[in-house]
Amino acid sequence: DDGGAVAKGLPALVQKSISMCDRDLQPDLLSSVVLAGGTTMLPGFSERLKHELVRISAPGTSFNVVPDSKGSERGYNSQRKHAAWIGGSMFASLDTFRHVQVTKQEWEDCDESIIHRRGV
Repeated sequence: DDGGAVAKGLPALVQKSISMCDRDLQPDLLSSVVLAGGTTMLPGFSERLKHELVRISAPGTSFNVVPDSKGSERGYNSQRKHAAWIGGSMFASLDTFRHVQVTKQEWEDCDESIIHRRGV
């Protein structure tokens, strides 16, 4: 049971995340919404996200979604499919990772509550 909660779509989550940041940073964040991961490579994904952000935002708010399907960011698309994995592997290689990692046994004993106890 989800308690009647309604899941927010990606545009609403992007907008909420940016609105929680310092007001001085918001224009910069709005001008560089960066997409990463294989799913973002679906045809029309970046255009749809930008369209939905414009639709749910205050009039006059401008967004730039990277990558722009009409533009070309040299080298970006070749790494985009694996960006989430690369970032995760970089995080796992840090010394601080051992403080937040969850073992299989911990997960089986505690389920997702272990994540909240670790402050992840």
